[in-house]
Amino acid sequence: MLALVAALLSFLLMGAAGADAGAPPPAAAPGAASVKLGQRGLVAPPVVEDVEHMCALLTSCDSLPIPPSLVPADFATCVRQVASDMTSASAVAFSLLLRECGLGSNSCSELRTCALRGAKPDTCVGRGRQTLAGFCDIDGRAMSCFHDRVQAVRDCPRGSEQCAVRQGEAFCTLGACPEGIKEGAPPVCSASGTRILRCERGQLVSLDCTAFGLVCGTGPACVPPTAPCSAGMQRCEGNVSVSCYVGHEVRVDCSAAGLECTAPNTAGLPPMSTSAVGACFTSAPTAGACDPQAAARCDGATIRYCNFGKPRSYLCKSLGFSRCGAATGGGVR
Repeated sequence: MLALVAALLSFLLMGAAGADAGAPPPAAAPGAASVKLGQRGLVAPPVVEDVEHMCALLTSCDSLPIPPSLVPADFATCVRQVASDMTSASAVAFSLLLRECGLGSNSCSELRTCALRGAKPDTCVGRGRQTLAGFCDIDGRAMSCFHDRVQAVRDCPRGSEQCAVRQGEAFCTLGACPEGIKEGAPPVCSASGTRILRCERGQLVSLDCTAFGLVCGTGPACVPPTAPCSAGMQRCEGNVSVSCYVGHEVRVDCSAAGLECTAPNTAGLPPMSTSAVGACFTSAPTAGACDPQAAARCDGATIRYCNFGKPRSYLCKSLGFSRCGAATGGGVR
């Protein structure tokens, strides 16, 4: 099992951020809203209802071509984790797979189709019976298979890359490593400032920062082309939280998710009456607060759970599921 997890992580990092950055779906092409926001160092976090829909699909749909390591084990944990991740400064580089396919899908079928990136659902039949297996399909996608099922897909041609297989792993590459980039050397920015490059098993692999609307900066890392800042910096500009991500300012519009930007008190801590959600805060209810650590429970076809101190409920039938599955920690079925 550890070998499988390690192989999956290697696949995710090979030439992309997650299984998707080097080959974004059509919605993430230059000009898309998320890319335009990234170019300005802005984050518009989703409302909790949209996060709930995504987590209902992620935790309940079967045969998803998404590595299990990307999906929290239960519905309530998924909502809290994704809401925090997509409301933080680091959300400028949040997984395109989850951002575009997760938030943009309204059914299991739509989510599978988006994550497959044009590959056939049965393309892994007969592959990966014992361990993770990679191969290049006829259209040049890098496929990762396990137990006859698609675990992850990268559409290499969309990122102007080609598929290659080394030691049973398929990945996207820009070709053979050039003289100036040695095997095992630290990653570097491309001359254009658009990609992070490194030499891996004789092949030049990359992370395409432009897929997020970002550029290659110090680290190297994908960063927004915004003003420099110091780590730990945080301030409010109205209801926009301004903080530092890898040395560059990022603005998180707290109001987009119905949250607040709260300046720290003299001790550097937020008011006790608030709960942090990424770079923003939500006010604790004056009455009826719940225990954030309490497990989700089923109430008929409804999941009831605690989200940052506030009671929430999610109707499983809103996405066509028939019931709530208590055995999965409040997952839907």
